[in-house]
Amino acid sequence: MIVSGQWLKCDDEVIRPSVLGQVRAADGQMVDVTFLLDAGADRTVFSSRFLSLLQPLETSEDQIHLAGVGGSVDSITIATVIAFVRDDGRRVTVRGSFGQFAKAENAELSVLGRDITNNFSVIYDYPNQAVALLAAPHYYVIKKAS
Repeated sequence: MIVSGQWLKCDDEVIRPSVLGQVRAADGQMVDVTFLLDAGADRTVFSSRFLSLLQPLETSEDQIHLAGVGGSVDSITIATVIAFVRDDGRRVTVRGSFGQFAKAENAELSVLGRDITNNFSVIYDYPNQAVALLAAPHYYVIKKAS
């Protein structure tokens, strides 16, 4: 299985690896979400711009602690479904509890963390402009250049 991503030029002119997903909103609709692929992120977190779409989904009293280089940030915990389109056009879904930034200034993009990406071989290949999530039967091999 391959989920293809892309190198996305963000508002700050920095190019970052991303993958398009869909998130089940409170009304049951699947909403497109661009996720920043972040190998250093422990958890998947939605940007605050989805707050109105995702609430009143089931929330948890167990708040996910979110902290990074800039310090701790306020968040809520949302139980929902995230889907990704595979190379064969079918969707793969992940159910779980995910964080959501409470304030707009916390993050421009939603972040796809290792709670999801640990299920895949993740390729961030800027020189070849490739971004991909791989799972069986697909795999990669690293060969020494001749």
